[in-house]
Amino acid sequence: MDFYLSNISQVPKENVPIKGTKGAKIQWLITKNEGAHYAVRKFSLEKMGVIPMHAHKYQETVIITKGKCKVCVADKEFELKEGDYIFIDSQVKHAIMAEDELEFFCVIDYVDDMSIKTLNEDCP
Repeated sequence: MDFYLSNISQVPKENVPIKGTKGAKIQWLITKNEGAHYAVRKFSLEKMGVIPMHAHKYQETVIITKGKCKVCVADKEFELKEGDYIFIDSQVKHAIMAEDELEFFCVIDYVDDMSIKTLNEDCP
């Protein structure tokens, strides 16, 4: 495929498939189905929504476009707001907690193992 054109409003919102997630939806905007070697996803979290501590083999970049959140990465905690972004390397544990209604884009690479390991840990 030479190109792909769509609108975010046309992409269905799905529940985030990480055990313990609360108030979070995901939209898969660009995937290998469109011929890409990476995926672009949009996440929407309700106020106080949570994506709990987890890790995976793929790398990701998270770009906050609306709201504020707390991000726990490895053993550190950061406050992110609209315009902030963070790169998270492969197998680095992380979690996101929305302080307000939150929206962010997340770009990931495709690797041989796309599974997500939920960790029974809280933020530091």
